[in-house]
Amino acid sequence: MGRAMIIEKDITVNTNIEVAWKVLGIEFTDAYIWASAVNHSEGAGRGINGASCSERGCATSMGKLKEKLLQYSNENHFLSYQVAEGMPFMVKQATNTWKLLSVGQEQSKLYMRMDIQLGGVMGKIMQPMMKMMMSKMGNELLEEFKYYVENKQPHPRKLKAAKKYNAN
Repeated sequence: MGRAMIIEKDITVNTNIEVAWKVLGIEFTDAYIWASAVNHSEGAGRGINGASCSERGCATSMGKLKEKLLQYSNENHFLSYQVAEGMPFMVKQATNTWKLLSVGQEQSKLYMRMDIQLGGVMGKIMQPMMKMMMSKMGNELLEEFKYYVENKQPHPRKLKAAKKYNAN
């Protein structure tokens, strides 16, 4: 299949799991509200296992993406999706998995795993840079998610990105 590039991140969020899951899972289509890399997002299709949709279209800093839900569980606070369209040609497959665990009455831990399959000569050449870029994006996503659920408002980086996007 190509080279597997796995990026795993986690962060502790100072809010209960239901509040965190509402933003991550229930409001899956609304990532643009808190994620600086996402300028616009909307859901489509009939939801799986209680999700509001089966796919999400996103206008991102990397271009337009279409993400298809693979797994979704309100009970287990878990979702996984595949980026079906919009990745660079050397990316053969990309999935992202998010899991929330309760670690106290007012604390949750968010785990994120990106699994990106690269192919071809360009995939081999670009892997170090792609890993660095995706790792940075993962760190920012978790930080922005934490900020949003704890402060009930977008991270300053998101506000700056939204201002820039809306000015164009």
